[in-house]
Amino acid sequence: MHFTYCPDCGQKTVPRQMGDDGAVPYCEGCKKPLFDMFSTCVLSVVKNPAGQLALIRQSYGQQETFVGVAGYMKPGETAEEAALREITEEIGIAAKNLRFLFSAWHEKRGQLMLCFCAETDSTVFSLSDEVSEARWFPPADACRAVRSGSIIERVVHASIS
Repeated sequence: MHFTYCPDCGQKTVPRQMGDDGAVPYCEGCKKPLFDMFSTCVLSVVKNPAGQLALIRQSYGQQETFVGVAGYMKPGETAEEAALREITEEIGIAAKNLRFLFSAWHEKRGQLMLCFCAETDSTVFSLSDEVSEARWFPPADACRAVRSGSIIERVVHASIS
């Protein structure tokens, strides 16, 4: 989100040089810079004891390929808390040994994706209304189940290496 008006006082912002950041929207009334904002999301895959990866199809959007468990971070949550919460909410799995893999910018959606791999002792899913299907994939099959060139493809590869 790029600020044209101050969200606190409503005054129109003006560009102001902010060191190395260049021109940034600035509220002269509140005397503060208003840096562009974006959503931060988590994206995870879960490994079961057999080394298979859990991938899902969402109940909305495209259905051609599988994706990882993903969601928005809530204010006050750490990325790790958000990843574990989303896994529990979407597929009903108690995850452990969460490992940060990498971050990636999702250009199309203007989101920062924080990517994780987790482990579980469970193999039984309990799906939320957001998920139409969840399936365990052997690593090689998981690579083929996701969209080529996608962030989730990178997550799958990082999870099995």
